[in-house]
Amino acid sequence: MLELLLHIILSAASAIGFSLITNAPHRAAGIIGITGSLSWTAFWVLKTYAHVNILLANMIGALIIGLLAYHLSRKFKLPENIIYIPCLVNLVPGGNAYRTILYMVQNRFIASLEQAITTFLIAAFLAVGLFSAQYLISVVRGIIYFRKSKI
Repeated sequence: MLELLLHIILSAASAIGFSLITNAPHRAAGIIGITGSLSWTAFWVLKTYAHVNILLANMIGALIIGLLAYHLSRKFKLPENIIYIPCLVNLVPGGNAYRTILYMVQNRFIASLEQAITTFLIAAFLAVGLFSAQYLISVVRGIIYFRKSKI
């Protein structure tokens, strides 16, 4: 339980810290902290406790970012990019990219290639998660519009 609380706090602090680096408005810090924390915590819980594949866990984390960014950006009148970018930094596979280069320097080319493929797939699944959120929102809005026009 303490570990979960630590992940929630540190992921929020990380997202807020990156929002300060990207010059996001200060009024967006809380929104970014909540979004970054929820996405990272979902990723971490899925990966650690549910033993979900890391690619799927990353995609679900990105999907949460996309859905929350869409809703919160409209509610607080902020551009979605201001919420997306700092929150995605928590999920970016920096450790895998580091290991790719490390193995390459150590002349362990097969391990380096495996890490490179994993890094690429994680980045691809992050993109799929973000675009899936936009697609899911447009489908839901279409269904709502269709139901209203039918009545």
